[in-house]
Amino acid sequence: MRFLMFTGQGSQFVGMGKDIYDEFPLSKRIYEEANEALHFDLRRLMFEGPGEKLDQTAFAQPAILVHSYIIYFLLQREYGFDFDVCGGHSLGEYTAFVATGALSFSDAVWAVHMRGKFMQEAVPLDEGGMMAVITDKEKEIEDLCETISKDGKFYVCIANYNSDTQIVLSGLTPGLRRARRLIEEKGWGKVIPLNVSAPFHSKLMKNAGERLADVLRDIPFKKTEKPVIENVASSVVYGGGEARKVLIEQMTNPVRWRDNVKRARDLGCLEFVECGPKNVLSNLLKRRSKELKIYCCTDTITLKRFGEKDV
Repeated sequence: MRFLMFTGQGSQFVGMGKDIYDEFPLSKRIYEEANEALHFDLRRLMFEGPGEKLDQTAFAQPAILVHSYIIYFLLQREYGFDFDVCGGHSLGEYTAFVATGALSFSDAVWAVHMRGKFMQEAVPLDEGGMMAVITDKEKEIEDLCETISKDGKFYVCIANYNSDTQIVLSGLTPGLRRARRLIEEKGWGKVIPLNVSAPFHSKLMKNAGERLADVLRDIPFKKTEKPVIENVASSVVYGGGEARKVLIEQMTNPVRWRDNVKRARDLGCLEFVECGPKNVLSNLLKRRSKELKIYCCTDTITLKRFGEKDV
């Protein structure tokens, strides 16, 4: 069985997708649909920048969704690609619901643009963020976050459980700085600041989640035959109102990607295929398991290589 997975935020870069746009005429229609839904030229921002604007979450989120979906769409149309189970990391969950038919592409593009806008407005720019920690001290860092957060201005929490050796912290900038200093002093792991502009998957997103709920309430979600493994509890969702519910819940809850992978394997998936701007999720898997078949499609070369192999 095959698990199709979509990348989350932080993998955006200026020039993303331009090679695919130039090589595959079918992709042009998707960019036009995205621009029409957003009422601004996302394609130009993706191809030309400026990078400072593309990195803002309101623009990075639709850019990554569009790029990821185009790769999946081309694999399907050009090479007959199919999958059994789907999932996405945070933002990528929206792309997963588009791929399974639960959510229309244009509605998803608009929703994640608003999602990013609400997230950014929940915490002023530069006052919050996220950082990855390569560590085997998960419990110790959970306790550390709880201790640091007793003073509200230093609030920090675990936002992502990505693998057995990687977690992501989210919170206010002073809390992240304090957590980084203490983790490094204690030798608990390597800290890597992430290219995101807001503290996702934390209680700081409560207001953003409430505003997003109003947007998603007006968007239709269809029931589907193919399942999505959602992020909060790693449960299996077949679109409909349950899809809307989990997208709202993930705003203030940690992404348990490690558990998503376990659930996919329990369902019988041995082949994992990532679509996105960078090979973030496939790299996590390669560090964890050698018996899985793992592929990543990020650009024209990798898309063609996998598509031709899959046929």
